[in-house]
Amino acid sequence: MRNAESVKRLNMCGRYALYDTSKSEFKIAHNLVGQNYNITPSASVPVVINNDQVKLVSWTFKVPWADKLNIINTRSETLETKKVFQNAKRCIFIANGYFEWLRQDKVKIPYYHTFKDQMMYFGGIFNDHGACIVTRQSYPMKIEVHHRQPVILQYNDFESWFASEHDYTCEHSQDMDIFKVTSKVNSPKNNAPDNIERIESE
Repeated sequence: MRNAESVKRLNMCGRYALYDTSKSEFKIAHNLVGQNYNITPSASVPVVINNDQVKLVSWTFKVPWADKLNIINTRSETLETKKVFQNAKRCIFIANGYFEWLRQDKVKIPYYHTFKDQMMYFGGIFNDHGACIVTRQSYPMKIEVHHRQPVILQYNDFESWFASEHDYTCEHSQDMDIFKVTSKVNSPKNNAPDNIERIESE
């Protein structure tokens, strides 16, 4: 059992994986996906923008009047009130899973979050300059890694998300499989399948 004083939850980290869309409920062109086991901010990523239409966007939300503002995720609690998002449109990120880190003493420990038998979709927003992921307070999980998580949608949530009628609940995310993975994923340069292989905890 970890010493609570030696464990620190890091700021919500921006990394996820997308390498297989065979479980998707709609068709996604392979050239929009590739095999990415360590997607980082500013990467060109596929998002659903409506009616199962998929396009590539930069994973960093920007606005022309604030050059230094680079947003990769934003809180659902303030999404409707922040000026920076007043002209944003809804989108949905497509993923197989995402990474979060715990800092134990001086070591960052990565954990992969995924579903065993389904795709993962993150609620998002976008404009002409890029996109970001919408987050919420984390549900209780089998392994507590971070106090925030993406708003994780199911395919039948798409319509309400695009209509801005979704209430940001995603209780099914409690079914995620969460496990420790290699520290190689800490480096954005490492983009290989072993980034998502389970490492048994001691």
